[in-house]
Amino acid sequence: MTVSISLPLAHQTSAAAALYLQVQLAINTHDGQLIFTTLSNAEPTLMPALLRQLTLQERVLTWTFLSKVSPELAANLLDHYSNTEMVQLASALPDNCVNTLFPYLRSSDRRILLNDLPNKQQTKLQQAMPSTWKAAEEASLTYQAYTAAGICKNEVVKLSQHATVSQLSQFLHDDEQHYEYQEWRYVFLHDPDGRYLGGLKLKDVFNLPPDSLLQDYLDASLPVIKPDSDLQALRSQLNNTPHPVLPVVDSRGLQLGVVGFKQLNEALYRQSKQQLLEQSGVFGGDEFRTMPTLKRNIRRLAFLLPSVVLSYAAVSIIAQFESTIAQFALLAAILPLVANLSGAAGNQAVAISIRELAVGTISSKDWLYVLAKEIPIGMVNGVLIGAVLALLSYFTYGEEQLALPLLVAMAYMISSTLAVLIGGALPLLLAKLKLDPAMLSSPLLTTLTDAISFLSVLTLASMILL
Repeated sequence: MTVSISLPLAHQTSAAAALYLQVQLAINTHDGQLIFTTLSNAEPTLMPALLRQLTLQERVLTWTFLSKVSPELAANLLDHYSNTEMVQLASALPDNCVNTLFPYLRSSDRRILLNDLPNKQQTKLQQAMPSTWKAAEEASLTYQAYTAAGICKNEVVKLSQHATVSQLSQFLHDDEQHYEYQEWRYVFLHDPDGRYLGGLKLKDVFNLPPDSLLQDYLDASLPVIKPDSDLQALRSQLNNTPHPVLPVVDSRGLQLGVVGFKQLNEALYRQSKQQLLEQSGVFGGDEFRTMPTLKRNIRRLAFLLPSVVLSYAAVSIIAQFESTIAQFALLAAILPLVANLSGAAGNQAVAISIRELAVGTISSKDWLYVLAKEIPIGMVNGVLIGAVLALLSYFTYGEEQLALPLLVAMAYMISSTLAVLIGGALPLLLAKLKLDPAMLSSPLLTTLTDAISFLSVLTLASMILL
């Protein structure tokens, strides 16, 4: 198969463009060794731009050929792609290629593939999984993504309860066990049924006699983490122990892996990035312009179409005051001003509530506490900004309509106060209903603040100006 050459991106250097042409040459000649040599010798700074420029067809061919020569390098290069792009690529690769790459992936990446690939591919991967991983991997998949089990690292050194120092030494020298992502700092012991017994630091073993039993030196200070612990509980436990990683053990005594600050910080970053995307109306994970256009359209429409309905409902309020607007055309300029500023105030409260829910400072039951804290903020800011708007309205329109500045100030004070109350409480209500606050708060708040702003301005106009 011959792949057509596409133009390099405008911001690429000549070195990056030359590297891209070398990769295309290797793809067109089906030369896996040349792909390996080109990518392994390339400047690391050029790699992200190069891999992102490859089309999906070029990516499939690159990873198909490279996995036959160096599956470890092929797995490592997947780190340059987002989770969405990695799943898209794995879905398009031949099954034997994915099976070859699977043992070399990080445990977090393996879980993503086992969760997001089509069912047929998931089944084949589970069948190809090494027996030493299978129980822990399958158990991890039963827990939520942002829990200790959902983020833990499965590649740990596990030995039987009767293992000796010499057996550990043999294990460490076994080439089959030398995966790049292995957790080498600790050794964990298990009974014949696979139940966790304890662990000890690898560095504490080196000076022991070769025939010493490892179980005699287990570290009693090493705590275990429950697999369903959320990120905040996990952070608390890690902060209160001198150990860099902790074992994750379920109620059956099965060790699912280990978790430390590295896994915790990566999970917190992914969670905050996901929330930011959802607040911006981008659902389904990362979006890149290399993705299929239809898929990008559908994902964006999932946010835009409900927003159309909600916005139309808010705007319909204006139709009820058609005669008022006909008499005072200046209201057409006031309505979006009050609505936009009120929405901004409400979004501030939404952001604080979502953040506090994420870090565990508040729960869905604390709505009275949130309202009590937001009322003074909304009222004070409403009065201050309302006064500023009144002055601006007076200098702009005061000579034509002296009551207009008072109307603007009162309308903003009312709508702003209600906006921060709704913005503060809405994420808690959505969390209580088991809905995603980050995904739904923004469109719902926009509709409600628009409706309140329009209603307050037009009602006050009917009372004051008529």
